[in-house]
Amino acid sequence: MIKKSIALSMVVLFLVVSCTRNITTSSLIQPTDTTTQSSPTPTFTPTPTPEVRVLNGESLLISGDYDQAYNEFLTSSTQSSDPELVASALLGMGKALLLKEDYYGVINHYSPFLINYTTGEARNTSFFFLAKAYDAIKQYRLAADAYANYLSALPGPLDSEIQEMRGNSLSNFGDFAGAISAYETALITASGSRYDQLQIKLAQAVTSAGDIDRAINIYFGLLETSQSGYTKAQADLLLGRIYLQMGLIDQAYARFQDSVNNYTDPYDSYSALVQLVEDGQPVNQLNRGIINFNVKQYGIAIEALTNYMDANPLHDATAHIYKALSFFEIKQFENEIAEWDKVIADHRSEEQNYFRAYDEKSYTQWLSLNQYLEAAQTCLTFVASVPTSANAPIMLDKAARIYVDGGYLSMAAETYERILNEYPGSEQAYNGLFKAGILYYRLGEFAKAQTTFLRLVVLTDNPQEQAADYLWIAKSLEKLNDAAAAKEYFQKAAATNPTGYYGIRAAEILSGQAPLLQLQNIDLAVDLENEKIKANRWVVDTFKLETSVDLNTPSELANNQSWKKAEVYTKLGMREQASSEFELLRNSLIGDAPNTYRLMNRTLELGYYRTAILCSRHVLDLAGLSQAATLTDPPVYFNHIRFGSYFRDNVIPTALEHQVDPMLIFSLIRQESLFDSSITSVASAKGLMQITPNTAVGIVENYGWPPDYTVDDLNRAMVNIRLGTHYLKRCLDIYDGDA
Repeated sequence: MIKKSIALSMVVLFLVVSCTRNITTSSLIQPTDTTTQSSPTPTFTPTPTPEVRVLNGESLLISGDYDQAYNEFLTSSTQSSDPELVASALLGMGKALLLKEDYYGVINHYSPFLINYTTGEARNTSFFFLAKAYDAIKQYRLAADAYANYLSALPGPLDSEIQEMRGNSLSNFGDFAGAISAYETALITASGSRYDQLQIKLAQAVTSAGDIDRAINIYFGLLETSQSGYTKAQADLLLGRIYLQMGLIDQAYARFQDSVNNYTDPYDSYSALVQLVEDGQPVNQLNRGIINFNVKQYGIAIEALTNYMDANPLHDATAHIYKALSFFEIKQFENEIAEWDKVIADHRSEEQNYFRAYDEKSYTQWLSLNQYLEAAQTCLTFVASVPTSANAPIMLDKAARIYVDGGYLSMAAETYERILNEYPGSEQAYNGLFKAGILYYRLGEFAKAQTTFLRLVVLTDNPQEQAADYLWIAKSLEKLNDAAAAKEYFQKAAATNPTGYYGIRAAEILSGQAPLLQLQNIDLAVDLENEKIKANRWVVDTFKLETSVDLNTPSELANNQSWKKAEVYTKLGMREQASSEFELLRNSLIGDAPNTYRLMNRTLELGYYRTAILCSRHVLDLAGLSQAATLTDPPVYFNHIRFGSYFRDNVIPTALEHQVDPMLIFSLIRQESLFDSSITSVASAKGLMQITPNTAVGIVENYGWPPDYTVDDLNRAMVNIRLGTHYLKRCLDIYDGDA
């Protein structure tokens, strides 16, 4: 928890360490009056070659600047006399148009392209983008033909996936025989959940083609073999609908009931429930309530759950839980709490549900009703009720956090201390006492704070934790006017963990530096190619590889299916799917330093920065390096990857525009998303700076940019960075620049 609180600061420090040369960005910190300054002599920038412009265009596609990417490709196509390079540029123009959702533009662009270029990889790849455009405008027959042309011209590791796309187009067109053939071909090499979903699509096409018996057999096969409740619910629903059409009412209801009674999460179970209810069939009211809750029909859920409990007095806590959660969703908090109280009173023997009732009740009192004292007492009552529970220290920690939020700092400190006193072996014990020490410092009880941190020092052998304790002892001694002793402990902190946050901060204090000064002279340029040469030698020496080994080629990875799929997905602009394949490969290479290193280099080259960063750290871990040693011992290449200034062409100008330190933006992006622009959190926060859709709407309204904004724009790096930085700047202004 201490580590979590300083993570962002550490990222800033690591990014600074990773930089090598200086450029002036002081205008970011201290704007000058340009009317009194002579204009600087502009630096000569050579005109990019056509080859460079194609690379720039691909990079701009990754960052989401589709207009500028199109222009780079266009310029390259007009400047080059190399037919192959021109074809690549023209292919890129079409990709940019597709990403801009200019589907007719894609079609009009590629039609003459295919006439003028009768061979070549760029021509063959264009069939795929053409198919996507035809699909988007519902020209499904033409889309299917374009997919077929692509498959014929470029057969490869994605044949099954492309056949599925072709089958979808044929099914949408109404050519069910063609769709069946495409799905059957796709199924040959499909596996896992994708195999199940292809079987569903095949059965639907078979049904539309009139082969009902075969469809029924496929669905029953899925009910027997699938491991997915979602697939089974869908199979039940579609099978039931077939039986209804055949007039086999009892069989239909049996399938709908199976879905409702066994798979309450999938939406298809809700569709089955609706059919049963509309037809006046009896349904299990508990399952009905849960399904209604899952589709956000909270009023109906409450009614069904009440009916269930009335009819079944000897029930477990499940109905109360879903009823309470339904009341919460419609903001009837007192009714919600009443349901949790029933769980507490009547279902103590259900250990997890008993704990959940206290936990949920306290959250509602705390966060929805602002009843801080009552919420904390709910947590403490649980601890008193079951002091031997593994959740007892968790609830003490929660009670203390609630007291802090409510401003009851003394009560919070005492509660934090209880964790170590009563549950010394718990995960929360050490950090709880550390927080108590911080609170005593905040309360001005410096002698008590000093005593608390002195107690902590002897409880840990972790250098980072010891450095934190020493620093806070020193700060407490400063407040007690013992400057000499304070200096001694600052020195101990700096010596104990010199590369960690508290060690670095202690050294800054000793030299009179303020924390996290805005950085005015940072150059983010690095020479990765030359650094890589040293890194190659280091890998060979560290892992005792044959000196003849070639780390600049994929070697056996070139035959790996995930590698091959990721490469093709990348060429087709399907970066999210490519990223998933690279991640599958990364996880399969745990313990394999040379191939992890190869994967790191390739994903760095292609712009899959999250995978590259994780690969870099894994190689250092396999080398047996400590956290501190990873920053000093290996070639700098590894840390330039781990703490790279990715998307700098977007970050730097955006930071300058908003008068925000660019290092802070880089650090936030690394902390929030590890430079993965496609990532979405469980809270629906999207993209590099993890902006939720609701928050984004307000930012766009305030900023007045971008035009024609949609939620998908949050996955465009250039948009996400500008919106996130604008929001950060507003927050900094509100809090007077206190990051």
